[in-house]
Amino acid sequence: MSFPPVLKQFLQDKSVGYEFLNYPANLTAYEAALELGIEPSRVARATLLRDQQGILMVIYPVNRRLNLPDLNKRLKRRYSILNAKGVYVPLSAVYHVDAVVDEQLLGIEPVYMVFDQETLCRVSGKDFQVLQGTAAWYGGVFTNKEASNATDSLAMKTIQPIMDVSAVQARRKKILDRLQNLNQLPPMPKIAQEILQLGGNPYANTTDLAAIIEQDPSLSAQLLRYARSPFYGYRGEIESIQDAISRVLGFDMVMDMALGIAMGKALKNPSDGPLGTNAFWRHAIYSAALAQKLGTNVKGAQKPRPGMAYLAGLMHNIGFLLLGHLFQEEFAMLNKAIREQPEASIVELEEQVLGIDHMEIGSWLLEAWNLPSELVIAVREHHNPDYNDVHAVYANLVLVSNRLLKIMNLGDEVTDELPEDILQKLGLRVEKVMEIYDLVIENKDGLDYMAVQMAA
Repeated sequence: MSFPPVLKQFLQDKSVGYEFLNYPANLTAYEAALELGIEPSRVARATLLRDQQGILMVIYPVNRRLNLPDLNKRLKRRYSILNAKGVYVPLSAVYHVDAVVDEQLLGIEPVYMVFDQETLCRVSGKDFQVLQGTAAWYGGVFTNKEASNATDSLAMKTIQPIMDVSAVQARRKKILDRLQNLNQLPPMPKIAQEILQLGGNPYANTTDLAAIIEQDPSLSAQLLRYARSPFYGYRGEIESIQDAISRVLGFDMVMDMALGIAMGKALKNPSDGPLGTNAFWRHAIYSAALAQKLGTNVKGAQKPRPGMAYLAGLMHNIGFLLLGHLFQEEFAMLNKAIREQPEASIVELEEQVLGIDHMEIGSWLLEAWNLPSELVIAVREHHNPDYNDVHAVYANLVLVSNRLLKIMNLGDEVTDELPEDILQKLGLRVEKVMEIYDLVIENKDGLDYMAVQMAA
């Protein structure tokens, strides 16, 4: 038996009578039930679902399958199967998530729960109901299918022992405790503070902004490289920051770009790995360029500021930078998990390994730095296709940009499917979106050069 001791302790705390039954690890739970002479309809297993609002556990017999479209329609959600590998024991209270249970498991004596690759746990039907706590019991969203269907294969055949739940909870607590202590967070760079103050001055001009940027030779050089890059297509001479502002990029654009560069450079991370600075800045630069170009084509009253759209694309994953800056051990664990499961959703792996995701981590930092709410929203909601509240345009632009970047296998989106609802809301036609994507990719050499300089 390889399941964590916390599961056995949970049963004992609930004063539940139980018995463990072992079966060969090369069998699925469905096959094990037949091998042990147990009706498969009595064997309960769990699958985890996830959407942008959270995680849901569904519990049902091994001879049944979930009708996911029907469940989403009933709950008005957009769940997908959380496809990180693992056996999820059908005890939602252990994972601190909501649950839906197939009503076919009501009134059955006894019930067998799948605990790991080689163990069933027998409890009475009454105790099984008690263990489900506040879970909702549903009918109509599960159907009788062979256990070899695709959903069952995912849940039952590609399994590994579940991660120690208590260890994940401890990591989450460690991260949250430090995030909630403002003295533990890195201070906002001085130059970023000055840029923000300048942004609140209605009389600020190009000379004022150039004077701030020129305090930092590295920042000055980076912005000049941006302005001179083929991506912006300016053919004249650019000799100074004032030239870059007045001739190419514009006041707001330079202010937001400088703010993003200054913030990003304040957080130090390893350069290599799936989340290292090399990969991080390449994704960030491409996302920023796409968000800015898409933003200029948005129709209607919600038209974004180009500089803020660029900044949202550049900084939306700042949570990864903060994780690596403050929590090196946890950052290394997450990188390892991504390398071992490259097809899995990074957000799902974060939940599996850390119990917290980069959106939450990043938004904590930006709120502590008192940055604009447009940027905080973009960081917190950039994976949420249903977000439609204040400043949604920036989060929506980043999501569309990252879906496009999935085409070239860049970034942390799980699909390259463009969200029709968002495109319609922004007044963007698919043909125009793809035209902008092609334009950005045509200038990839310039963007790659910028990314290398940022990662240096």
